Amino acid sequence: MLADIGPRRMIIKICVRIRDRCFPPKAVADPFDQQYGVETGGFVDGRRLGSGHPHDRHSSAYWGTPSSLFDGVISLWRDTLITTPYSLRDYTLIDIGCGKGRVVMLASDVGFRKVIGVELNPALASIARQNLAKWQGANHICTDIAIHHADALDAPIPESPVLIYFFNSFDAYLTQLLLDRLQALSQTRSTPIDFIYTRPEHAELFERVPGMHLHWSGDVRFSAEDAAADIFHGSAQGCSIFRLAAQ
Repeated sequence: MLADIGPRRMIIKICVRIRDRCFPPKAVADPFDQQYGVETGGFVDGRRLGSGHPHDRHSSAYWGTPSSLFDGVISLWRDTLITTPYSLRDYTLIDIGCGKGRVVMLASDVGFRKVIGVELNPALASIARQNLAKWQGANHICTDIAIHHADALDAPIPESPVLIYFFNSFDAYLTQLLLDRLQALSQTRSTPIDFIYTRPEHAELFERVPGMHLHWSGDVRFSAEDAAADIFHGSAQGCSIFRLAAQ
């Protein structure tokens, strides 16, 4: 791993992990939760995400995506469709490591063909389903929404164009296994697999995948409201947009 990311980035990663474990961020009232009466906020360290599955030890943490971050990066991703034969309505969004389901709910108002959340931790998956039940009490553009309590390596990948939302849900080891699986799937598909990779700590793994193309990378700024509520006192988050072409 050190050879992959270099000593400087390794030291930064270690320091961040020590900080988060010794001084976990305090929960802040989230504007999305306050507006819709759901519970998707807070921070859950990876050590508390045990489910008895062998992949538990590779989980990073749960931290809900700010609404403005999702809106901003989705807009950037939509711009990449201009040069393709596909529109947003052709795509299924899959949130890998969906946690409490915020991205799943946000995505249902974008206009995707279908929205799927995949979560390994049973407690978080249960909360996501409870939130979704409240959310579906109102009308939304997409009504084909599901939460799967499953491992990312077993999650169903439809044949239709897919956008995978990935908020650095696990470490480099499991990220590589996921990429290996998707690269193998691309050999038999006729449609692309797109990625929005938020907080792209392992972007170099994506760049090595045959047929994978980086379409955009940079910081997406939060709204003032989301920045004020951010548990890490951030005002922006790094994101990368990739597309794995059908082979």
